[in-house]
Amino acid sequence: MKHAAVAALTLTLSLAGCAGLPRDTPPTPVPTLSVFVVAHPDDWQLFMNPDAFHAMNEPHEKAVFVHVTAGDAGKVLGGEPTPYYLAREEGALRAIRFLANAANPTAALGADSRPEGVDRAGHQVARHTYANAISYFLRIHDGNIVTGTEFQQHPLALERLRSGASAETKAIDDSARYAGWADFVATLEALVTSEMTPGTVLNLHIAELDEKRNPGDHPDHRAVAYAMEEVADRLPCARVSRHEEYATRDRRINVTGLDFMIDVGTWAATASGLSDNHAGSTWEPGHNAWVGRDYHRTQEPRGTCR
Repeated sequence: MKHAAVAALTLTLSLAGCAGLPRDTPPTPVPTLSVFVVAHPDDWQLFMNPDAFHAMNEPHEKAVFVHVTAGDAGKVLGGEPTPYYLAREEGALRAIRFLANAANPTAALGADSRPEGVDRAGHQVARHTYANAISYFLRIHDGNIVTGTEFQQHPLALERLRSGASAETKAIDDSARYAGWADFVATLEALVTSEMTPGTVLNLHIAELDEKRNPGDHPDHRAVAYAMEEVADRLPCARVSRHEEYATRDRRINVTGLDFMIDVGTWAATASGLSDNHAGSTWEPGHNAWVGRDYHRTQEPRGTCR
């Protein structure tokens, strides 16, 4: 009887303790890594937002932005107060800082990202950290260069690397060289996997390659998307969102409310980075036509990653 009484008392105290706990305690959020891989430093802002904002507006989320080309349009490095490619990078960094501060306006994060040079698959790459966002700049030559009033393909364009017409490509500042398409793809894979931790949900955001959905896209956009499709094949745990880009210009606005405000603010921050660094502002009708439009399809994970 004595043992039965003790057991009954223990059960009563246990139930009393449980009664003080909330019945619907929310589960701990799963860490999420979202990687936006684009050709030029203003692509994700126009074609992958507000998805970018919602990939970094919670503490358990981390967003990585990979800008593959310098977007230099063939402009020389000297002669300007600020090299054009660095003005474009500042636009991207300002956009990311805007998103981070919009997500947490009381954090007082400051106006500077933390830059560093890192090795990825044997290549030196510029990496910036700000709040829960990471930016990479590979600075590979822009595939389209301006000659007079026309665009021509650069000899080191990614599309030429992919087709085998060029045996290598390199960064505009000579910080890295890529010995063939496989070397370039391996570098992108290393960028993604270096930011992963065990148990993290992985989202990849890339350009849409289906020309019926996304006709007339930039050759750099398509080359980067082809590379990322190879990376996605190697990472079956990834959820892949494929974004339609140039073709969305004449489609209806489908981003509304607070998300539309985020979209406009992100683009304004991008444009200010160029203007403040002596480059032509992209706040004009040609570019603004893409603001407020986000068209994409998403493929769920096909398996697990090691």
